[in-house]
Amino acid sequence: MNRNPVIPFILILLMGVGLVFFLSAHGANKAAENKDEGTKTAQKFDAASFAKDNCTSCHGQNLEGAMGPKLAGNKKPADEMKKIIRNGKGPMPAHDESVIADKDLDTLVKYLKDGAK
Repeated sequence: MNRNPVIPFILILLMGVGLVFFLSAHGANKAAENKDEGTKTAQKFDAASFAKDNCTSCHGQNLEGAMGPKLAGNKKPADEMKKIIRNGKGPMPAHDESVIADKDLDTLVKYLKDGAK
């Protein structure tokens, strides 16, 4: 009985290629599920976390003012604050919709005007 030694290698190759395709399709399906879940959980905006991550480097740890002006308890009108956040002013960079949504911008400005508590 003389067996062909190439056949086991071909079978292993076919099984490996099939496994790669299966796992790729399975992973793509999971990515779509995670994307749907991400949009559901991302709806809750935390103004304090956003301010800590994006504002404290220039406006101070407690938004008390540093390189940038004081934000906590700011007395500027809300519309003016929104305009400055959206369009920037001086060294302040603009923050478009990809950074903060309009509805979240309202929440952030309210948080800042209330003293960033």
